[in-house]
Amino acid sequence: MLRAGIFVATSLLAGCPSKQLEVARTVDDSALRVRVAQAEVKRAAGVAELRELATSSDPHARELALRGLGRTGSSEVIATLEAALADREPRVVAAAATALGVLASLEEDASAGGKLVQLLTHPDRDVRLAVAEAIGRAGAAETQTALGCADRIAACALALGRHGRRKLALAEQARKALVVASAQPDADLRSAATYALSREHSPPPDESVLAALAARITDAQPETRATAIAGLAKRKAVTGAARASIEAALRDTDWRVAVEAARALAGADDAGRTFVATSLVGRPPHVIHEALRAFAGKTLTPAAVAAITPLVQEAGWTGCLAAAALGGPTVVDAVTRCQLPDHLKLGLLAEVTDPAAKRGALRVMLAHEDTRVRGAGIGLLASTWKDADARAQQTIVTTLTSSLAVKDPIVAGSAVEAISTILEGTVDDRYKSSLGAALVARAETELDVELSSSMLGVIEKRTITAGLEACRRSLGTHVVRDKAARKCLVALGEAPPASAPPVPQPPPVDVATVIGRKVTWQLATTRGDITIELRSDVAPWAVASIVAITGRKGYDGLEMHRVVPNFVAQGGDPTSSGWGGPGYMLPAEPSGAADGAGFVMGGVGMADAGPDSAGSQWFLMHSRAAHLDGRYTWLGRVTSGSQVVDALVVGDKVEHATVTVH
Repeated sequence: MLRAGIFVATSLLAGCPSKQLEVARTVDDSALRVRVAQAEVKRAAGVAELRELATSSDPHARELALRGLGRTGSSEVIATLEAALADREPRVVAAAATALGVLASLEEDASAGGKLVQLLTHPDRDVRLAVAEAIGRAGAAETQTALGCADRIAACALALGRHGRRKLALAEQARKALVVASAQPDADLRSAATYALSREHSPPPDESVLAALAARITDAQPETRATAIAGLAKRKAVTGAARASIEAALRDTDWRVAVEAARALAGADDAGRTFVATSLVGRPPHVIHEALRAFAGKTLTPAAVAAITPLVQEAGWTGCLAAAALGGPTVVDAVTRCQLPDHLKLGLLAEVTDPAAKRGALRVMLAHEDTRVRGAGIGLLASTWKDADARAQQTIVTTLTSSLAVKDPIVAGSAVEAISTILEGTVDDRYKSSLGAALVARAETELDVELSSSMLGVIEKRTITAGLEACRRSLGTHVVRDKAARKCLVALGEAPPASAPPVPQPPPVDVATVIGRKVTWQLATTRGDITIELRSDVAPWAVASIVAITGRKGYDGLEMHRVVPNFVAQGGDPTSSGWGGPGYMLPAEPSGAADGAGFVMGGVGMADAGPDSAGSQWFLMHSRAAHLDGRYTWLGRVTSGSQVVDALVVGDKVEHATVTVH
């Protein structure tokens, strides 16, 4: 049973070396890995071969095959994975448990976790670690009471944190145990427990939790400090002694902690925004930028306005964000004049609140020649819907329906997102019908997999019954679109056919050129150089793709199009919009902690719009994000240039990328 006081100090799961990987590296297993990768990419069509390997007499072959089965995303493999939990080799059992967790993450389904609990007392510690991790991804809420773990390890606290991210409420016993664990001497354990408490889903009022989080604001570990502040902000508990500690944290020596303090205080109240605004001088760029972003659309006190006004004269993001934060009727002119390219700065106008300014912003953005700016303007339309009169709403509908007919995926995709937002609220039937009809018409003919899948997702979520035929037509066309179509049919009340999903086309890259090789990726950016170790043994398709794109200079000159301080810096999009890619999609290759450190500070992953939809876009981690593990493809780590990663802002470029394979 899970009880208060069950956790004690041990090493963090992510830092544990992989016994099975060490064994594998002593022999050349390249041919086996190539075979597994080529079967894995076929998804359902490769299950038979992977099942055959999963019953091999070679334990290493069984391990790799089981990992591949988990990545297929097919519920048909659950029986095979569960049977492997009884394997005589502990490392195979661990691989099966990890695969069940990955499968559940890909499918957003906890049904695969029922048989894991009994293995928490397995005699092999690596198995217990893998099982704890898998229960975090695959276990239902009732498994929490078993997560005491014989080793009393941080992995169990991380598992409970993942339950929070999966919107599973914490049991009272689990919450109490985490409170105790958050104060233990072991730094990794405190960090894991703080993460779990901070990510709790719909947390009830609990003074012991608030006290535990407040105590961690001064923790010795910066990441724990930042997580605790974010947790208090989420609970809207930036008050009392905790508030004083958060105010002090605004000057923390670690910029990540200061960023979370700025967000927490700026989101609390007028006094918090004033305190932050008057404390920005000398703060790191990310702290200043996040504070100014948090001010946008908010009412500011005269003292805050006075503190921000001089920043408008600063170059780059600081000046543009300050102009947007000040708002008012002249905000459009102020942002238009600031020193950034239009496609970067004009998106800031989406945050304006003054009605006249918003109308002015829309005129500028919707008429712009750059589709990235027009896309941002289309997004702004959705925010005006609620307060628009009937005439204005008709204009919005007309604009969105015409935007849906535009071939450019940035414009059309932005329209899809705006329509989804509008349909989430109360909408007159005639407008709902017009928007739904336009969406369905595009969905019936759209060939782009990501865009069409996005449309099917809206049809599903908003239950647009007219889209039934569009869902049917999408069956069997592409593995990603087929999955979206099946979910769409279920939402509209029709059982999907029992036919097998389509066999995906393998990406036009050769995994044999990277498997068994050491791959080093160098990025020369406008902020400095970054060196990355790419793990072809974990994510061969993603690594082979990066090698191929780099070889044809496909990453040279591309912008970092997304930076979320204390989370990720993202690049690799040839359109710098979030909608671009290489023209093909990669299979999801999520992994477990035994495969490597995962999404911790310096981790590198592939961005996607859902399983099996990654392309050329990648991201670099600022800090740990355990909820990404087991769902997104982790493919390596930054080995030098971490300070460069920390300095990147949107608009910075990869001037030149090179790769070494040896």
